[in-house]
Amino acid sequence: MAASELLTDALFALDEPWRSRFLSLVANMATSGTWRGNAPKRDDIVYWLSTDQALFRRTERLLTAWRDPVVMAV
Repeated sequence: MAASELLTDALFALDEPWRSRFLSLVANMATSGTWRGNAPKRDDIVYWLSTDQALFRRTERLLTAWRDPVVMAV
């Protein structure tokens, strides 16, 4: 499984309200703030993360920092 799919799975595995917040954030970062639709689908997230390495890295860092803020503070 590709890294973008694994990261997408991690986002979709979050409990609400965090799942929808993270998905909305990724959608807005991927579309330069123009995303105004419903929650993005899994395929949308996988596509954005697999085609934009900077977005992938930012999303990965945000999720890591949110899950374990002590690690990121060091």
